[in-house]
Amino acid sequence: MEGKREERIPTPFVTYALLALIVFVQIYLTISSPSQALDFYDQFSLVPAYIMDAVQVDTLITYMFLHGNLVHLIMNGIALYGSGIIVERDIGHVRFLMVFLASGVLAGLIHSTLNPSLGIPLVGSSGAVFGVIAVLLLLMPFKLTYALVVPLPSVIVGIMLSLVELSAFYMTSDIGVAHDVHLSGFIIGGICAFFIDRKRALRGLFIATAILVIIYYLGIYFNVLPATPLAP
Repeated sequence: MEGKREERIPTPFVTYALLALIVFVQIYLTISSPSQALDFYDQFSLVPAYIMDAVQVDTLITYMFLHGNLVHLIMNGIALYGSGIIVERDIGHVRFLMVFLASGVLAGLIHSTLNPSLGIPLVGSSGAVFGVIAVLLLLMPFKLTYALVVPLPSVIVGIMLSLVELSAFYMTSDIGVAHDVHLSGFIIGGICAFFIDRKRALRGLFIATAILVIIYYLGIYFNVLPATPLAP
C-alpha cells in the first residue's frame, strides 16, 4: 500500500522577484552618480500634479519599486517578505501579483486625487505592501507573520498598523510620509480579499472587529483610553 503523498508547498517566486527588483533598483541608485540617480527619480517617481494632467501615467507602477533610502527599503522589504510569502502561497502567484499591483496603483491614484497640485515625488512600495497585509489580516487572521520583525498574529499586525496610520493621517505629524497611500493600499487590499474569498474575509473582518472592541474596553478598564470623547 502506497504511503500518503506529501503536499508540495508552492514557492513564492513572485514575492522573491519583487524583493529582488526593489533591491536591484536601490543598488543601481546607490552606485550611480548623483545626477544619474536624480534623473532616475525624476523619470520614475510619481508626481501627483503630473498624474492629474495625464503625464507620466506609467509612474503609477514604477514608483512602487523606488525607495528614498536604505532604511525605507529595509522596512518595506521586511514587511513584504513577512506577509508576501504567506499570502502568495495561500491565494496563488497571479492573484497575489494582482493584489500587489492593484493596491499600489490605486493607492498612488488616490494620493494624486487628494493632492492634485502636489509636485512632491512619491516613491515606495508601502501602498502595495499594506494591501498584501490587509489580505493576510482578513483571510488568515491568526497566521503568524514577521511583517513587523517580531512574530505576531496577522490580525494584531493589521490592527496596529491601521490604527497607527489613521492617527498619523489625521494628526499629520509625519511630514514626508504619505499616510494616505498606506491607508488606501490597506483598503484596496481588503476589498481584494472579499473578491478572493468572501466567506473567509467576512470571518476575518468579524474577528478583527471583535479584537478591536476588546482592546478598546480593556483600554477603558485600565484607564488607558477615555470612556467618553474628549471635549474640544
